[in-house]
Amino acid sequence: MTGPVDAGRAVRRRAGQVCRHLGRAVRRPGDERDDVLLQAKAVLAVVAAWSLASWLLPPGVTTFAPFTALLALQGTVYRSLWQSLRYMGAVVVGVVLAAGFGTTAGVHAWSLAVLMVFALAAARLQPLGAQRTQVPVTAVFAFAAGGGQLDYSLHLVAAVLIGVGCGLAVTVFWAPPTRYRSAAEAVDRLSSEVCGLLSDISRTLREATPGEREAREWADRAARIGTTARRARETVESGEESARLNPRRVLNGGRRSLEDHHAVINTLERVGAQAQSVARGLSYAAGSDHYDALARDFLTGYADLLADTAAAARRFGRQDRDGSVPDGAVPGGAERDGLRESVEGGRRRYRDLAARNRRENLDAPGEWPLYGALLTDAHRILDELDRPDLVPARS
Repeated sequence: MTGPVDAGRAVRRRAGQVCRHLGRAVRRPGDERDDVLLQAKAVLAVVAAWSLASWLLPPGVTTFAPFTALLALQGTVYRSLWQSLRYMGAVVVGVVLAAGFGTTAGVHAWSLAVLMVFALAAARLQPLGAQRTQVPVTAVFAFAAGGGQLDYSLHLVAAVLIGVGCGLAVTVFWAPPTRYRSAAEAVDRLSSEVCGLLSDISRTLREATPGEREAREWADRAARIGTTARRARETVESGEESARLNPRRVLNGGRRSLEDHHAVINTLERVGAQAQSVARGLSYAAGSDHYDALARDFLTGYADLLADTAAAARRFGRQDRDGSVPDGAVPGGAERDGLRESVEGGRRRYRDLAARNRRENLDAPGEWPLYGALLTDAHRILDELDRPDLVPARS
């Protein structure tokens, strides 16, 4: 049984969570700040809608204005507009049905039953989206509270328009961030993960012949790149929605297109799959009987080749943030040149290794199939990253 002491602890714990939430909102941009700002905008929109409706309309419909303002206020301008339009459509359909039955058939139990049949049928209209359920709600309210009278129905529509207007006005003039920074950081994290994996494989191959356990760990890390890519894609999609119809987008006209981020993510995800193939090849080799016979000069050269692919992957994923250059990066034109240099360096190492392996006598059983598979994976990575058009060109 919960006592006063436990209740007090729960209250203090909840108060502490709220304070930490507010502290994070004040210190840095993020979900916490967006949440606090959305609540502040909701208060402003509700008060403005209620004040205007109370001044202009009869008391019986004023409640619809602040309610609609809350509904219109969404996390993005695009979502706010679409939800508002759909809600207004649902209200108009419900009001028209209520007014039609109220003025022709009168207010009776049987006419309400027939009205509900039509309203529930209209609630299946797909263009209204999730707001289609508001059709019967509005119809019942207009029919029961307003008797289906035309004047009441018009006042109700006016209240909805006031609420929508206040909600959209607050959303537009206090527009949410476009999330260009979040999208760029998500892509940057993905490229860092890909680069880190390739760099670790390269560093280990240069120093020693990796064991089966290390190779399996690399394969597991490569498999997790797909999860990171999915999260980055979701962040970019959220940024795309936040930018639609957002007046702040005008201020960010010099930024690279969010659509380009999808191409970068898809490419890095495929590079991660090739890195997983490299790790699996090494894991298979480590479990074979001929692993000790692998040529050290091949592994050392292959380590240098992977180092070039890691550098290319890192440069490929560099994004500008808020008009600035990421930490450790260089301006767009030099970043593009650096990518080309890394790719060309990798191609030279690939050609040298392939030519050497063709010249030398590979007597150890199973040597050439392993070398060939590893070289093919590295070559495919370089082909994927040979896209300097996707690297920021702005200087």
